[in-house]
Amino acid sequence: MYSGEFLPELSGDEWVLVESVHYKNIYSESLQELCKLLIERGDYEEALRFCEPACQLYPFDEWQSVRIDCYMALNRYKDAVQEYENTAKLFFEELGIRPSEHMMQQFEQMSSRLNYKPQELGDIKERLKDDDVRGGAFYCSLPSFRDSYRLVSRIIERNGQSVYLMLCSITNGKGMPMDKPDKLEALSGELQNTIQQCLRKGDSFTKYSPSQFLILLVGTNKENCSMIFDRIQRYFSREHKSWKQYLDYFVSSVAEVDRQDSPIQFNTENKTW
Repeated sequence: MYSGEFLPELSGDEWVLVESVHYKNIYSESLQELCKLLIERGDYEEALRFCEPACQLYPFDEWQSVRIDCYMALNRYKDAVQEYENTAKLFFEELGIRPSEHMMQQFEQMSSRLNYKPQELGDIKERLKDDDVRGGAFYCSLPSFRDSYRLVSRIIERNGQSVYLMLCSITNGKGMPMDKPDKLEALSGELQNTIQQCLRKGDSFTKYSPSQFLILLVGTNKENCSMIFDRIQRYFSREHKSWKQYLDYFVSSVAEVDRQDSPIQFNTENKTW
């Protein structure tokens, strides 16, 4: 029965936004449970059929990953590879990012089956490193983020690497803090997922306040920071174009902040402290 976004013409209204997120969550959770049961029962064709509309409605939510699992279970490795390649192309062309670490691991598995090559020890070692299949940026608690920031600050004193701190904020669309709890909760959850998906594994981030996230960008420069925010903004508003207005950001070089003796001030022209 679900056919997509709730009242898309009114997506800018608060009550429509909240209901739309609610209905999507019901649909996603129900479909996940259904596909899990179908796969456990061996009904891979049925799981493929039910995932098809989800891939059309939400192409960036990686329902294609479920389809890849089904194709591999059916020994249809060429179809699995094609599904991955189409998804990877979509992510790169539309958002400028690659698929999740989980999908990349799936690609390794089906490629090895397709080419009949034994797993190399290096691949096995790589799989043993990290149990987190989400990939993307590393989310950590605020105390852990603080420790990471302090460690990185010490490291760059020695090697001179460029590191920037980004503050990504949810506003009311007019540059002021969001003051509507339900709307803020929906936007905050989506922003956390967006940062997770859009940044590299070497970047870390944390939730600084209900409306703000701190991101530690390692090995980037000042010019790239605006490109990174643009990528976050595009992914964040991929389904609701009006959401673009709710994001703002500030950046500061970690090295420059550590060298300053005076309080940090923000430059409104180039969005830096």
